[in-house]
Amino acid sequence: MRKRMQKKLGSMANAQCGWLVLLWIALLSGCQSKQRAQQEYPYLIVADIEGCDSCQAKLYINDYSTLQDIDTVVAPRGQFSLRGTITQPGLYTLYYFSRVNKTVSGLVQVYLPTDSIHITNTGQPIRTKFYQQPEAGSYLQNTIVFSTSPRQQQWEQYLVLQDSLWHQYFVDKAVVVAKFSETFRSGNKALIEQWADSARSFDYRAASYWAAAAELFVRRYPASEVSLWAMLENRHDLPSAARFRQHYQAMPTQLQQSFYGQLLNKALATSESRNQKNQRFVGRRIERLAGKTPAGKELNSKQLFQRNKLTLVEFWASWCGPCRMEMPKYYGLYKQYKTKGFGLVGVSLDQDYNKWVKAIAEDSLRIPHLSELQGTHGEDIQRFAITGIPANLLVDSTGRIVAVDVSFPKLHKKLQHAF
Repeated sequence: MRKRMQKKLGSMANAQCGWLVLLWIALLSGCQSKQRAQQEYPYLIVADIEGCDSCQAKLYINDYSTLQDIDTVVAPRGQFSLRGTITQPGLYTLYYFSRVNKTVSGLVQVYLPTDSIHITNTGQPIRTKFYQQPEAGSYLQNTIVFSTSPRQQQWEQYLVLQDSLWHQYFVDKAVVVAKFSETFRSGNKALIEQWADSARSFDYRAASYWAAAAELFVRRYPASEVSLWAMLENRHDLPSAARFRQHYQAMPTQLQQSFYGQLLNKALATSESRNQKNQRFVGRRIERLAGKTPAGKELNSKQLFQRNKLTLVEFWASWCGPCRMEMPKYYGLYKQYKTKGFGLVGVSLDQDYNKWVKAIAEDSLRIPHLSELQGTHGEDIQRFAITGIPANLLVDSTGRIVAVDVSFPKLHKKLQHAF
């Protein structure tokens, strides 16, 4: 009996010991996983910015939803260093400015971690780089980044490619403006109006040039992390989104599962999900549109649809940059095909009446306009589940929705086929 009890107690002790060993292994694995997740990478940035008296510098990372501050420093004469650790390798931004001389400032993007990075400002222009705003012309970039990181070098190559496409934008715009000036002197009112619209809308084509730079770079470096950054920067260019998805799927699995790969996948998935959800409206009829015109009148949408073979209902707002880029392009198609049976109506998500009508006047959009002035709480916005703009519905003469969120190229082809 005693031997049997001793044997049983021994078995229980062994079992408990086994459980303790398993528990210890699990805890150890968890600690190791936590250590891996919290791995820290050291960085050192040394800068010498000429003329940056009382110079403040801030290092941050953009995860394309928020800006996360990493480090900051204030130096009396523009000579400073930033030293610390990061947990996420990637593209970081260093912004510096003089607190006593507002003309001295700069923004530099650097890849971390890497060997120590040296940033210097020579006081003399190094190369011409075109600025992001068309009306600003160009500016001189005189900040040099010394880094041995291959990713930093690829990022610089992307910036050079971006600059070249941006330069092409100005060249193309100059051609259009020159053509408008030539036509204006001719006195042909129809041609003057046509080229005036082209010149006016060209300012809104900038995004397509930036997206083209990203796509060219991705084709050259299909397995580069910098390609992910380039596509993330241009993720809002809807015509490029489908091609970006193809490029993403062709990338190595490790790159797809990286921090920036997951961000890009999420951004593309959001756009794709919205498109899939909106397709459920195809086949439904629009009996009426709830908004009122700038004059405060209701629009007989049924009659509007009946007058045209196809009508595009475009959802936009004065504060929506991509919308203001897109509307002039659709307006150009409207002017081209309106006599053949194509209609266009703008439905605004504005809440401020004055800003709404000002945008209409600024963009010279001579089409029917409606707004409930209730932002995203408007009846039409809720009814058609508009979660982001620009968005549109293509409607036939009976008021039936035949397509949702039609891109400019697809609409152009559809109109060419229809008329």
